[in-house]
Amino acid sequence: MPRTLLRTLFVSALFAWAAVAQTPELRAVWVARDGLTDRAKIKSTLDQLLAANINCVCVNVWSRGFTIHPSNVLFAACGQSQDPAYVGRDPLQEFIVEAHRRGIEVEAWFEYGFMFGWSGWYAGPTGVGPVLTANPGWIARDNTGNSQVSDGAGGFFTWAIHEHPDVRQFLLDLAVEVARRYDVDGIQFDRVRYPSTSFGYDTVTAAAYQAATGQTPPTNVNSSAWKSWRAARLTSFHADFYNSVKAVRPTLRVTDAPTVMPGAYDNFLQDWPAWLTGGSLDIVYPQVYRTTAAVYITTLDQQLTYVPVPLRTKVAPGIRAITGTPTAEVLGMVAANRARNLPGHVFWYAEGLYDDLPALTTNYFQTPAAVPQQPANWRPVSVEREDNHATTVATPGFLPVAPPGASGASARIALLPAAAGDKVVYTLAVAETGLYSLLVHTPGSPGYSAAAPHVVATAAGNAFVRVDQRTTTAAWNEVATLWLTAGTTTVEVRAVPGQTVLADGVGLLRSRLPSGGMSTFGTGTAGTFGGLQIAAYGRSGLGGTVRFQASRALPGAPTVLGIGLAQAFVPLFGGTLYVLPDLVTGGLADAQGVIEVGVAIPTSPGLLGLGLVAQGLAMDPAGPEGVSLSPAATAFVQ
Repeated sequence: MPRTLLRTLFVSALFAWAAVAQTPELRAVWVARDGLTDRAKIKSTLDQLLAANINCVCVNVWSRGFTIHPSNVLFAACGQSQDPAYVGRDPLQEFIVEAHRRGIEVEAWFEYGFMFGWSGWYAGPTGVGPVLTANPGWIARDNTGNSQVSDGAGGFFTWAIHEHPDVRQFLLDLAVEVARRYDVDGIQFDRVRYPSTSFGYDTVTAAAYQAATGQTPPTNVNSSAWKSWRAARLTSFHADFYNSVKAVRPTLRVTDAPTVMPGAYDNFLQDWPAWLTGGSLDIVYPQVYRTTAAVYITTLDQQLTYVPVPLRTKVAPGIRAITGTPTAEVLGMVAANRARNLPGHVFWYAEGLYDDLPALTTNYFQTPAAVPQQPANWRPVSVEREDNHATTVATPGFLPVAPPGASGASARIALLPAAAGDKVVYTLAVAETGLYSLLVHTPGSPGYSAAAPHVVATAAGNAFVRVDQRTTTAAWNEVATLWLTAGTTTVEVRAVPGQTVLADGVGLLRSRLPSGGMSTFGTGTAGTFGGLQIAAYGRSGLGGTVRFQASRALPGAPTVLGIGLAQAFVPLFGGTLYVLPDLVTGGLADAQGVIEVGVAIPTSPGLLGLGLVAQGLAMDPAGPEGVSLSPAATAFVQ
């Protein structure tokens, strides 16, 4: 073959490969309970997935009748707030921090859906789980009055009534709670289906069916009209679920993992093609769980016949990647998805996928890929700095050490005799203006400070954040949320005389929780330490909390914060009053000269666009008329 032709073919192949590598492709993996046992397991799981260029994890948050995370909604329903196996931890938050540090997206996966209890897990005296024990009127029943669904191993599951309005609201509230509180990228619901067509014979469903049709449920569990009505009501629930999540966070991806058609409808009343065409799914993950590529392709093509061609860009099939599915077959399934121009793949599940990852990476996932439907650089990796980085500056009072578990194997420590002026200053790049989480690494020792001062230069003043360094596990922890402007910022770790303060790694993680901008304006007056400062940090979105803070007051000095919705320009104490306060709160400044108040923002859409204004005032003999006024800080609700 002529050399010029070889060169042409090589260049063409290279450009073709580059095009494939840069095309967005969902490479998602389900992570079940066994991936959440501790922080070390979470990090190990994510490290392996990152090395294989996986870009999304669907992490279990509702399983066996409990939430994995602490939940006010669950507590209101049954008096328990969390799965007993995780009390004292928040595995969802741990997972989010570790995944987003690596640039991997997170979907909160409500695995159990309408299945509320399992007899094999803290199921209570009757085996139905805490929610149904507290609400027995929610228990679903079949045409014989039975409520138990075999788990195949001698135990049983108990389902909730699909048509019960309180059951539906409970599930919607669980999802909305996660959407508001956690910086996830998507919400995935599962088991939006009946356990079988024989269910739906409880009094609530029977009454609803009679009100809608004028008839009682037929004795034939597979009556076409009876099946159609129940399926349509599940479709209605899915639309309510979609709309509830989007009302809170429009950017969240809403997904589901139904079983495959026609069995999804025939056996479980799950008409997921109607969810797609009705607009209540952003991407669907049909469980095309087959052990050979040949059978997988047959089933996949059958599923696509139920989906209009324009909507096939929203179909990312679930692939069975566990014992019994050879790696070569998994590769064939990925190839089949790509050959059909589908947006990606979701693998069941992480613990079964590890053996397949090397081959997947070599053959298909050679380079990273963006998640479909997302803006560019939606989840950048965290920006982190170590104590020994070239741009980090430390005063002599912070000594170099190498404690076990330290990030980067080194840290700096201020011992009990250190002076208040000793500090370590980190400089970090801020890629774009927006909301960020401040990450602080602690090596895992109870001997450090319970309130180590970290001062962050933000768009709305220098925020004084206290960090509890007495963790028992070496980890990166989210300690504050801050509005930053593009460019650079600094984080100062300050010594506290009489305490042992550690300066390990710090980092910034881009947050996608909704928040308005924050800034300062005006000028303050003089004071003993240069004049009172003001800062605003936190999150000024619906359901968020903004923290207004006055600092540089004299320790123990009477200090107040005035907060309101209206700006003012009134001469006062030799300076200017910038706010007509609706709220005045105060007390004595603490040992570091700081006083702070949190303002919780209700979830009322009527607040959107409003601006909160705050200003501080402290008694200070060095100020005009014995008072030091701060500048003003604003936080807009978004």
